[in-house]
Amino acid sequence: MTEWMQQQAERDLFYFDLRHKPFSEELLKECLEYEGIKYREVVLLQSKLETGYYTSDIFLKGNNLFGMKYPFHRPTVATGTYNGHSKYLHWSDSVIDYAIWQRWYMSLGYRIGEDTDNDFYLVFLKCIPYAEDKRYIAKLVKLSDGGLT
Repeated sequence: MTEWMQQQAERDLFYFDLRHKPFSEELLKECLEYEGIKYREVVLLQSKLETGYYTSDIFLKGNNLFGMKYPFHRPTVATGTYNGHSKYLHWSDSVIDYAIWQRWYMSLGYRIGEDTDNDFYLVFLKCIPYAEDKRYIAKLVKLSDGGLT
């Protein structure tokens, strides 16, 4: 078995087991890593902000960790919409969709960069813009106690 096949098998088993476990931030961190999501520290803060620390209706009923709207111009694993946002079968699907979203922007020529400068990613999120809230980036920085850089 090749290394790639071994990694895929481990990923598939992880996601199979995950469907039978309650949500936890530790499992979310593992999903972010499995999906190769860049700037995981910022993305984790986004999940906290977007869900009100995992208590929002969109998260609890729509399994949406990132406040993602349903995309009409890129691939998605969303199954539909809930309260104007993408709805997923499982919260881990919203992580997969976030990874698709990151890769889609890179395919358009955006440079997301290396995973070393959180400020770079914050500027990227502001420029595209990721959120409707004009204070979104400031809220992320505050949520991190100013520790993002």
